Amino acid sequence: MKILVISQQYWPESWRIVETCGFLAEHGNDVTVICGRPNDENGNLLPSYKRKKTVFEEHQGVHIIRVGDSPRKSGDFFLYRKYMSFVHKANREIDRLPAAFDVVLVNQLSPVMQAIPAIRFADKWGCRILMYCQDIWPESLSARGVKNSGITKPIYQHYLKKSRQIYQRMDRILVTSPSYVSYLEGRCGVSKDKLDCLPQFSEPLFFDTPAPALKNSTTHNYVFAGNVGFAQDVETIVKAANELKNNPDISFHIFGDGSDLTSVKKYARSLGLNNVVFHARVSTAELPGVYASADALLLTFGKLAFTRYVLPAKLTSYMAAGKPILVAGDGAASDLVKKVGCGMAVPSGDFVGLAAEIQKMSLRSAQEKADLGNKGREYAKQTFDRGNYYVRLVRELRSLAKK
Repeated sequence: MKILVISQQYWPESWRIVETCGFLAEHGNDVTVICGRPNDENGNLLPSYKRKKTVFEEHQGVHIIRVGDSPRKSGDFFLYRKYMSFVHKANREIDRLPAAFDVVLVNQLSPVMQAIPAIRFADKWGCRILMYCQDIWPESLSARGVKNSGITKPIYQHYLKKSRQIYQRMDRILVTSPSYVSYLEGRCGVSKDKLDCLPQFSEPLFFDTPAPALKNSTTHNYVFAGNVGFAQDVETIVKAANELKNNPDISFHIFGDGSDLTSVKKYARSLGLNNVVFHARVSTAELPGVYASADALLLTFGKLAFTRYVLPAKLTSYMAAGKPILVAGDGAASDLVKKVGCGMAVPSGDFVGLAAEIQKMSLRSAQEKADLGNKGREYAKQTFDRGNYYVRLVRELRSLAKK
């Protein structure tokens, strides 16, 4: 197949779509990606991509057309400018492409508007579009304070109309969480026969990794790894640590970076906490060792509308690591942990409840913790298998490809 991929986020940043495109190319498909310019963790363009003109590259056998969209920087204005500049620049490249593709794949992280160039190409040449939906709009705008009420209601309603138009135009939508199906059908009016669930897979390296010692570790170590942003509500972990600060055997380890990292560190310092250790972001290859060294892994969400629907890739990796999982959040993620029996869950923001569950976990025997972790690992093997993921994805692409 000749596959056109639209993904504003791409290599050299670390996104799953990079591996997916590499896999498709390795297995005999001709893959072209239209993407934006990469940014560092502070939102600045990487030095070699500061020129605004379109750049043509190749990586892992994938042809890359990189458009000169705006840098991400920080703040809502710059983020919006980046989103819309990508649509504008990608549309220009779409107009130059020949009718040489069998199917279009949209990698839908934020924003949903990045699917607009795919629609433009499909309308021009009669291709069909498969969307892999990992972030539902307009619900995810709640992370930016945009709600269907109050002063932001007109903005929400504008993007609800836009999102409905885009989602309904897709020929097929695969979602990462079962709850996305009900949202897209009920809120965005997408026909149910267009929708199906394809969860993100667990990386194979998480299933069997030895456990090195954590830096500044104690008898019981609780680990959070990933983005430290508003939606992740890492502050709840710090508050739970404050509840347990008189227990010298319990420590908290936070790996990662993000827009809220500075404020979370400042908050931990203001509480005078010695039981919270902040570590730099580590590579995917290093994460299994970090997970293996933990008594339990922490997953937190803020009280935002869209987090009720989210089943993050991090949860699939947590489960594959075979460690108990403690969730402070509402919705799909906490429901799954309780269903599988691989950990405990408390409501979003309930730092007292989280501290209590951590205290209980520290009193469990090694065998009890292993039993909890093994339930998650077995579920991950059955449900989040990498091989099955690619079989499903290729089958879906072929079913939409032009004859």
